[in-house]
Amino acid sequence: MPTILRGIKNIFRNKFRNILIILVLALCLSLALMMFNMDFSLNNINKSVKRKIGTRFDVHVNYEYIEKLAKERGKKIYDDPSFFLIDEALADEISSLDSVEKVSKFMYGEFKSEKLKSYEAEMRVKGEGTVVVEEKVIGEEGEEIDYSKMFYAMGIDDADMIHEFQEGTINLVEGNLFKRTDIKQNVALIEKKFAERNRLKLNSEFIINNEKIEVCGIYEVKKIEQPIEYGGYFGEETIYIPFKTAQRFLKREKVDMKGKADMLTVKVDSLDNVQKTINHINNKLSDGKIKASQEMTKYSQILESTRSIKKISTVSMISAFAVAILVILSIMFVTVRARAKEIGILKSIGASNINISAQFLVESISLCVIALILSSIVILAANKPVSDFIVGRGLGRQDYGQMWLPEGFETVKEKGEGYELETAEMMGPGYVELINLKIAFSPQILIFAVLLTFLIGAIGSLIPAFYISKLRPAEVLRFG
Repeated sequence: MPTILRGIKNIFRNKFRNILIILVLALCLSLALMMFNMDFSLNNINKSVKRKIGTRFDVHVNYEYIEKLAKERGKKIYDDPSFFLIDEALADEISSLDSVEKVSKFMYGEFKSEKLKSYEAEMRVKGEGTVVVEEKVIGEEGEEIDYSKMFYAMGIDDADMIHEFQEGTINLVEGNLFKRTDIKQNVALIEKKFAERNRLKLNSEFIINNEKIEVCGIYEVKKIEQPIEYGGYFGEETIYIPFKTAQRFLKREKVDMKGKADMLTVKVDSLDNVQKTINHINNKLSDGKIKASQEMTKYSQILESTRSIKKISTVSMISAFAVAILVILSIMFVTVRARAKEIGILKSIGASNINISAQFLVESISLCVIALILSSIVILAANKPVSDFIVGRGLGRQDYGQMWLPEGFETVKEKGEGYELETAEMMGPGYVELINLKIAFSPQILIFAVLLTFLIGAIGSLIPAFYISKLRPAEVLRFG
């Protein structure tokens, strides 16, 4: 107890100098804690985004690998379409992994129909929009292609694994989603507007490549109305069919689709296992041609923005922390040198190195605790303007604030631990843009603040402890 009291009393021995030290430390601690708080909030945003992305990821052909191979072997590899496909056997290998719940195979393609009416054909009749094409499009074999009679289809094992359903950009309004275990496989999910245009209802039939397909479900695209100069209405009319049916209908030139797929979608049992499973596939099951990755396009702008802000906050936090340590180290070293005679006397009357070092440790921590109290006041006053400024710089906005939006845009607000996030789907369903971000101070940071204070104080007493252990009382008293 006497050691602690002596350490606290020593703070008042040089009041002016210690006040300056406390002020500098308070500023450093304030900045370090604000930046740590920002880092904490940004991590929570990233976790929230990952939860939204979910436990699903894709396995597809690695085009970087193919480009590299083309340079080595020549561009003849592009003449073989099967080179750009995935073997179905890989799906079985991935399914055998403990963390994997489901693997669905995908296949894309187009088919021609003289009877079905497309959106483009409807616009041509009405004379609206920008889809009217006067020039003829000629195919590889010299035939004329009329895209108003071409329809896009996607084959998948299980309809509940369709990306757009999981992201909420399309919703089932009638019927059911098909599964790979269903007895009926000549079925399809069609878009509501496509159904209305072609007078199709649930259980109605239409023809694809001379085979009857029954409508098992009707979905609706999430509608985003925007001014026409920003793209107008976003939508799609993809026809979803079972994977095995797609292999039969959507034939490719010069390639046998049997045992092949365009892509795999994998669902794992938890968020923690997403990256582990991706790494396992890329490192153990792939020869470089196949790549597993999680599609983050929808939230890429948010993730890129938080990454940019995080760089600023991390550098600022480390810098502030380093300055605080240097300040306390320097001042304690100077203090020990100035009190060399006093230390010599204490050692000559029997005081141990531990007792003397403890006195300086208490003095160092006391300075840091006072600085922490002041920094708490600074944080309450400065956290919002400082975080707003840094967020504004990170987002590339000169004057931070609510981003300007044209009339008709709807925004979504999300409140999480340490942040308030406002987003909008400005480029249509499937792409979320960051509109506004506010960083709030989280009470949990106070725990880190206390630990940081004691850590800086402890580090500040290391040099004094070393110096004290080297001092010899006789030499200090003789030459002091």
